[in-house]
Amino acid sequence: MAKFIPKRIIIHCADTPDYAITSPLFDKFGVGDIDIWHRQQGMTGCGYHFVIRRTGKIEEGRNIATMGAHVLGENYDSIGICWIGRTQIMEMQLISMANLCHTLMSIYSINKDKILPHNLFNKNKICPGFDIRRMIALIK
Repeated sequence: MAKFIPKRIIIHCADTPDYAITSPLFDKFGVGDIDIWHRQQGMTGCGYHFVIRRTGKIEEGRNIATMGAHVLGENYDSIGICWIGRTQIMEMQLISMANLCHTLMSIYSINKDKILPHNLFNKNKICPGFDIRRMIALIK
């Protein structure tokens, strides 16, 4: 089996409710929920390498040394990052995502122009639910 060598980062959203920070459900969903949802769809577990909770906490999903399962036909060289929410990304999520992308770019020699939205590959998706240029602008 060929070694997984990431050359791109693909940004997703979990399409979960955008609970307000004052809601008791604000931080309800995380990588464990996605793992269950993906297993229910017949996958071996969470298809994303990283999940960013509404609080900005970064959770590991699929092992980074393993090919993801997040974009049909595009997993062979891409890291999948999913934020919890639909269209109202929290500032702390943006900052965490920018920091994570910066780290991954440094480790795998990935350029900013290789950070891509999921809807680039599937026009029927709103995913990632925000203009990723907002996040890319935060990367130092």
